[in-house]
Amino acid sequence: MLQIGSIILRERQRLGITQETLATHCQVSKASVSKWEKGQSYPDITLLPKLAAYFDITVDELLSYEHQLSKQMIQDLYNNFSQLFGKSPFPLVFKEVENQVKTYYRDPSLLLQMSILMLNHYQLAEDSGGILNKITQWLERIRQVSDDVWMLRQVNSLQASVALMQENPEKTLELLDGVIQPSIGDEVLLATAYEQVGNTEEATRAIQVMMYQSILQLVGSSPIYLRLTVSDRAAFKETIFRIDGLIDLYELKQLHPNVCLQFYVSVAQAAATEQNRELLYNYLTKYVDVCIHNLWPIALRGDAYFNLLEEWLEQLDLGKNALRNDDLIKQSVIDIMNAPFFKPYQEDEEMKSLKEKLRWGLEDK
Repeated sequence: MLQIGSIILRERQRLGITQETLATHCQVSKASVSKWEKGQSYPDITLLPKLAAYFDITVDELLSYEHQLSKQMIQDLYNNFSQLFGKSPFPLVFKEVENQVKTYYRDPSLLLQMSILMLNHYQLAEDSGGILNKITQWLERIRQVSDDVWMLRQVNSLQASVALMQENPEKTLELLDGVIQPSIGDEVLLATAYEQVGNTEEATRAIQVMMYQSILQLVGSSPIYLRLTVSDRAAFKETIFRIDGLIDLYELKQLHPNVCLQFYVSVAQAAATEQNRELLYNYLTKYVDVCIHNLWPIALRGDAYFNLLEEWLEQLDLGKNALRNDDLIKQSVIDIMNAPFFKPYQEDEEMKSLKEKLRWGLEDK
């Protein structure tokens, strides 16, 4: 909502002039100035430069237009929209998202997080392809208005993801050309520097963050490795053995249950393809148990071992909150059980029992 009336009142009082004086300068009636200040009407657009110059402020300041939002404001917008996507029709929510993007089209941080928001919800749209095109447009806009190296790296990764969703792997390969490089290891340098200046806590935090992310990347990449090695039985079985070991060793079911769920579904999918019912139901059982006992409340967190992550997690662009509405997440974990690769097993008693257990287990979450 425009705050121009209150700004005109504030600036007039700052200058110590009357409504009549301002009205004379603008060649309007005193009543018009009074209506502006009460929010009952707005000045003609041709008067805005004149008013701004008179008050020695910019037109944007007169309109109370902020080119950029605070990190907290962006987080609040994301969370509000995420909740709305679970309660309101997609077109209505998306229209509000577009309005925010249009209003703050010069704010790359807002554009980035709204792009992530839509990537997490585009499948709710009837025209999902159109939403992906819109996301691409927003990401290109960020390239135009931002020179932040880290932000542009995120944009590049998101564009590569969108290209895959659009079944354009050639574009993904083009965007990611040359990204496989030796790790620079800046976290180790940072931790060593903190250690040398006597700041042991920050040194420990830097190493914890590096270890935390490395473990999640290792487990998170395992579903792809499973797909690539499914025909190599020894490598396939060894991958399952090692990732299971990491999950248990670092207590990832509690620390980051979502990465465990991705792994369990991948093993179950491979087992379904191979018609290995024992492996299939072993890992679907693990999946259901984590969904019921470990997934909620959905938030990024540390634990007794990774005990210095809290401050770092709070500094993430979207904080520690879930990226989607709880109801949408519940529906998505239920939908997994009905995925096409599990279709031949829907009449199995084990499958029916697990689906019922999952449905009832999520009731009170």
